[in-house]
Amino acid sequence: MSLIGRQPISDAHYTIMGYDILFRDDVLDTDPSDISITASVLERILNTFGLENVLSGYLGFLKTDIEFLKSSILTTIPKEHFVLMLLESSFFHPDLAEILQRLHNEGYRFGVNSCILDAKTLEQIEVLHPWLDYIRIDALRNLEEHRQNAYQKLKKLKQKVIAFKVETHETFEEYKKYGADYFQGYYIKRPHTIENESLSMSQEQILEVWTQLRNDVDIAEIVKTLEQNHALLLQLMQFINSSFFSFSTSIKSIRQVITLVGRKALGNWLLLMLVSNKADLKTKHPLLLMVINRTEIITGLLKLSSPTCTREELDTAYLVGMLSLIHLLLNVDHREFLHKLHVSEEIEEAMFEAQGKWGQLVTVTRHIENMDYDSIKPFVERYHIDTNQMDTLISAAMEKVNAFDTMLQNQF
Repeated sequence: MSLIGRQPISDAHYTIMGYDILFRDDVLDTDPSDISITASVLERILNTFGLENVLSGYLGFLKTDIEFLKSSILTTIPKEHFVLMLLESSFFHPDLAEILQRLHNEGYRFGVNSCILDAKTLEQIEVLHPWLDYIRIDALRNLEEHRQNAYQKLKKLKQKVIAFKVETHETFEEYKKYGADYFQGYYIKRPHTIENESLSMSQEQILEVWTQLRNDVDIAEIVKTLEQNHALLLQLMQFINSSFFSFSTSIKSIRQVITLVGRKALGNWLLLMLVSNKADLKTKHPLLLMVINRTEIITGLLKLSSPTCTREELDTAYLVGMLSLIHLLLNVDHREFLHKLHVSEEIEEAMFEAQGKWGQLVTVTRHIENMDYDSIKPFVERYHIDTNQMDTLISAAMEKVNAFDTMLQNQF
């Protein structure tokens, strides 16, 4: 099986500017960061997934080597949508300058994939810089003593710097200080500290309604609670009628929603609305998209591993996916927040001990996010999941993420 995924590249204000296209093939033992795009992967991106679905209007960053640049397959790439990132293995090839100059004149854009900023690399960047736009540096491999001078030199050469493998907020702040333009990694999931911020009144009311829905309180009581805050009720109806949910008819009442999708699904949407607060939406944007991706992947995995699963099980899987990240969006202690929600012991075990069916599903979902094929392999083999099924799952998740991204930008 081979996997295709994407990871957002954001600026210092958490605004997404592009997606790094990730791919992993179990046939190849090479480090996935050193594998060039192939004809088969490109065909799946353009045809199976669809260009708009994979990129959603953003730039795409593809890893390439010199052999790919020499091949006729290159002409199938829509050059206005992609930046071709040169692999370290091809960066010092004697023919590279001539090839880049010719292709750059034809409209292709280039960058350096993942490099160490030593003297030799900087010298080669200086030679190639007329045809380069982006330099992606490995945040884990670059020595501190080289950084300041190296970045100053890159700025003089008018190169945009992407800091890659930024895993903590400390690293994010450090590379921001050195002048990196863009950032890629999982730092958005790890805040400096948990400040345990208190929830706003409207957020508390959302949690109250969520609890009522879970406890099967009469619909009239739920509506009464919502009507105590008309702005909240209006926001909920706008949220549910947004393009993200794609109902065929306009939803006009809470009773109608519950009839259509059930109490638990509405409760899950309330939690989604809780974290989609417009006041600080910009800094939460990539993490919100990660929440949508995770909930879609985990429910899709449940369907593949248990085709006869019930709607209640799907609602629980969705909730588990959301609760695995929600504390970061609200900046509260994870366990404390789950106690506030009175979730089941089964869900707590999934969150903190990766135990049970839900723990397994959320763990495999994280492995898919990280393109960790070796860790995914036992699951896909156990449930006989093939490449086409996984492509369909990941493509559908991308589509949902894109729809939510559009909704956020339109502020529902």
